Amino acid sequence: MSSELAKVWNQSVVVENRTGASGNIGTDYVAKAPADGYTLLFAADAPMAISPALFPGKLAYDPVKDFAPIINVAQGGFVLMAHPSVPASNLKELIALVQSQPKKWSYASSGRWRLAALAFEMIRSMAGRMEMEHIPTRASARRWWMCSPARCDAVWRCHRLDSSGSKRQTQRHRDHQQDRARMLPMFAPAADTLPGFQVLGWYAVFAPAATPRDIVRQGSRGRAGYHQTPRFSGAHPEGQSRSGRRHARGSGRPLKTDIEMWTRLVKAASVKAEQ
Repeated sequence: MSSELAKVWNQSVVVENRTGASGNIGTDYVAKAPADGYTLLFAADAPMAISPALFPGKLAYDPVKDFAPIINVAQGGFVLMAHPSVPASNLKELIALVQSQPKKWSYASSGRWRLAALAFEMIRSMAGRMEMEHIPTRASARRWWMCSPARCDAVWRCHRLDSSGSKRQTQRHRDHQQDRARMLPMFAPAADTLPGFQVLGWYAVFAPAATPRDIVRQGSRGRAGYHQTPRFSGAHPEGQSRSGRRHARGSGRPLKTDIEMWTRLVKAASVKAEQ
């Protein structure tokens, strides 16, 4: 991505990875960086929308007030997948199965307060009592290995990835009922079973809040140009993950809405951040 942006902006683009605390450390660094347009944040939903719900009043930055949104890079839903031995072929059947056999079934994710696990919590909050064992893992490849009858029964997977393999795909969800991914047209959205269900993973670019508007607009134009490049189009085929060419997810209502949604869910499910 940096090499393509360098071509669009006609200048070098250096990537500095400041990892830790699910992205909170790097996010705070950019929030306090000089607002001159030279330091931008490539952000995911975790530090911008989920962390405020998990750490209310404890973050060193405000995702809404401390950043100027530039543009979305991509957003997309997930596929809920189950091992072939699980006798459920869609979300409705999976819910009925788990409710009829509490504590028998399990699911894997990278952590109870990560997006995939929170998606399960949203299903529980909408479907009613569902007692499943949560198996946290650190790597997505390990989650696939663990999705066997002896280890776990279900797992989420970002739907823009290759959908082949031995796992049976149970049901996918996305942001709009009419927006069926070209790669997975045979799977109904989760909202067909649970009206109002919506979980999106997204990536967007932000600048420090005080960055001059002309610089933000210039960055937005450059990002829009990047979306037109063959490299981006090849990595994000139409119908798998969608790019936002006009406004970033953080512009006004969308980000606030995400934060409010996760805050309600975290409180209702009594989700505690792992220290």
